[in-house]
Amino acid sequence: MMKKTSIIPIGLAVIVTGAVALWLAIEAPARAVERDLAAVNSLSAGETTEAELLSRKEFQTVDRMCNGATCFYHVGVQNTLLSKLHLAPRTYLWAWVQVSDGLVTSVSVNAGRIGLDGVTVTQVKTLPKDCSSTPCLKRWVLPNKSVTSYSILFDHQSDLRNHMPQAVNARCWARLHGCSTYAELVPVTQGMNLEEAAANTTNLLK
Repeated sequence: MMKKTSIIPIGLAVIVTGAVALWLAIEAPARAVERDLAAVNSLSAGETTEAELLSRKEFQTVDRMCNGATCFYHVGVQNTLLSKLHLAPRTYLWAWVQVSDGLVTSVSVNAGRIGLDGVTVTQVKTLPKDCSSTPCLKRWVLPNKSVTSYSILFDHQSDLRNHMPQAVNARCWARLHGCSTYAELVPVTQGMNLEEAAANTTNLLK
């Protein structure tokens, strides 16, 4: 018969192993967000070639959709475990790179969570004419005037393209209760007061 003293260490080992496995599962989405942001960092719209893009190992296996000479490389991450356990609202990140005729033409990262409208940070070669500054805040609005999402655009000369890992807070994907504000989830929005803008859509940029 196994002695009680030998059962205790086994039980503790099982508990520790389970705790470590749970911690790793909770941390996995945050690690994935960090990898994805690092993968799109320092890409330059209109300058980085598709060959250079594919030299990054992260883009050698990601999903790709093509239509003629234009292709989209995309990845996605959600805090699946925490949201299923109702320990945090569903939080997501989508990142995609558009390539046309062998050149990267845009780089986008979209982050959001239940309760907050999505925010898309996009690098383009040239800003639209209605953008007077970089980064440029734009909004997408439904006919009923409710805000559905925000876009933050910057051109390929902006230093923001070298700070994509800081534009989004990866820790939000592993945090209990998640991140509750735009500035917390997407630090690049600090100072833009998106919560106030959402409550008063007439003051937003069009």
